[in-house]
Amino acid sequence: MNDNITRDEINGIISENNKLRTLIKVFIIVLLVLLIFLFYFKKNIVDVNFKLNGSDTVVINVFDEYKEEGATAVIHGVDKTNEIVINSKKVNTKKLGTYKVTYKLKIGILNISKKLTRKVEVVDVLAPEINLDIDTIYLDLNDSFTVPKATATDNYDGDLTKKIESTNNIDVTKVGDYSITYVVKDSSKNKATKEVKVFVREHKDNCKIVINIEEQKLRYYEKGVVVFETDVVSGQNGRTPKGTYSILDKTRNATLAGDDYETVVRYWMPFIGRNYGIHDASWRSRFGGNIYKTNGSHGCVNVSLQAAKELYDMVEVGTPVIIE
Repeated sequence: MNDNITRDEINGIISENNKLRTLIKVFIIVLLVLLIFLFYFKKNIVDVNFKLNGSDTVVINVFDEYKEEGATAVIHGVDKTNEIVINSKKVNTKKLGTYKVTYKLKIGILNISKKLTRKVEVVDVLAPEINLDIDTIYLDLNDSFTVPKATATDNYDGDLTKKIESTNNIDVTKVGDYSITYVVKDSSKNKATKEVKVFVREHKDNCKIVINIEEQKLRYYEKGVVVFETDVVSGQNGRTPKGTYSILDKTRNATLAGDDYETVVRYWMPFIGRNYGIHDASWRSRFGGNIYKTNGSHGCVNVSLQAAKELYDMVEVGTPVIIE
């Protein structure tokens, strides 16, 4: 075997080695370029599922609690939610406005840097409250009248009393049904409205006598307020008819007569013909309770002498009488 190597063979080996080294260099360069490419651009290549939980816009009422729903992050099937940085400190639920909550996902080794934003709108949706103790007013014809003052408060703006506007169509010279309307708006344009009904009547029509059979009570109202109350004894066995009537007359020292009785009463106020009325019953020592069930009247409404006098002096002919 010839161990001598010719120059041409040596040159050929060198040439092959050079080609190999060149290929290796090219491979290394390509690999470096690929690595650089992946390092700077792999955040667009790596499979990242980064999303908000819930809506990207949250609306809450002022002073309500903001509940953070968070976000989730999954990279190539691996949960990376715990690496999300949330900044919600700027959300001020005590002040109206629009705030932004940011969610950042940053993983340096993978060159991942992503950001999500949620918008939080703090709004005022509650209307103010108008405060007024009355909702109905009764006026006698030609009464002097001043519109009652109301107050208003708001959950955000506080005292809005000075911003209340009121309108009314009241004419105290004419019998009729009227109203007062109060309106107030807060800084968020939430509006509150309150209406008070006003009834202009002749005095007798602003009054009423209500007799409750079960309670055995007589109550006299003026302008919706009880100004007089007393115990009564009504008709035995339902002899006092229920319904709506009116005082027909007022008579002092009247004689009441029936088939088996004749009685003089000091104060007589009939409400059905001459047979049914309210009067004193001096022969009774007690009123109210269950007396009417075993020792009731013939159908009239019996009251004490003192109660009859007080009622007689207050009521007018025509005053409604309601028996219930």
